Amino acid sequence: MSNEYRLSIKRIDDYKNKKFVIFHRPECPTCGLFSFFIVHLGCINKFLLEGYIPIVDLQSFNNIYNRGNKSVYNPWELFFCQPFNYSLKEVKKYAKNIKYLSCSAGCFRPDEINIYYSKYHINFWKNISNTYMPVKDEIMHEVNIIIKKLFGKSKNILGVKIRGTDYIKKRPRGHSVQPNVDQVISDVKNFDLKYNYDFIFFASEDELIKKKFIPEFKDKLKILNPDDDRYMINFRDKQYEYLNYVKNYLFNTLILSKCLDLISSRCTGATGIILLTKDSLGSIIFKEDIRLP
Repeated sequence: MSNEYRLSIKRIDDYKNKKFVIFHRPECPTCGLFSFFIVHLGCINKFLLEGYIPIVDLQSFNNIYNRGNKSVYNPWELFFCQPFNYSLKEVKKYAKNIKYLSCSAGCFRPDEINIYYSKYHINFWKNISNTYMPVKDEIMHEVNIIIKKLFGKSKNILGVKIRGTDYIKKRPRGHSVQPNVDQVISDVKNFDLKYNYDFIFFASEDELIKKKFIPEFKDKLKILNPDDDRYMINFRDKQYEYLNYVKNYLFNTLILSKCLDLISSRCTGATGIILLTKDSLGSIIFKEDIRLP
């Protein structure tokens, strides 16, 4: 009997002897990746405390990642690991004790202000994130290659993240007012003058904001090129083409989490950056016209 076959039998028995909850977030099919990330953190913590192994399901309901189609993937598992490395497909196939639940934002999600202010809350939610929903190894491998190509051996990098287009056009309810771009440019210049960074890594989905930043910082400014095939996930089916955008967004977030310091507008992506970094970031987070330490 091969080792692989023995492992398979052991894993099947393991599935049968555990309590699982397969959950999804029902109320926000078009929410962004780190909006889901933050809600999933809270839900995973809740279900673990109740004695279940939680499984994130982005496959079985209409959402922006599967475009409303029946998906052959669980999009979550393309980017993040499930708790204890159980997969949605195998849990459905082998487990005998499964609950299917929805889990909305509610009171379980981390409070973003606490993430900005409180070391206790940062460390608590970082531990949940790193232990139960870490980024996939293959994603991190690609990101580390990109970081080396962008910055060489330098660690003296300022990260800048500015949310633009979707806020300006849609003004979504419950989202923070975004800062004036000229004010952000001024702060970036002041930080650079004080700390003399080797590079400034900039991320924004807004092309107009990018066009303002590029002439201000010239060769010092580094931007991830989403059109470079090296950075694209291997999805050729139109049903999954949006996942290429998601992967680019995740890459930007992970690169920002590796920077020495961060200047960012307040958004779930900024919360994600803070939770994904291994060390503490020196940072300015804009909330309306107030800068939070």
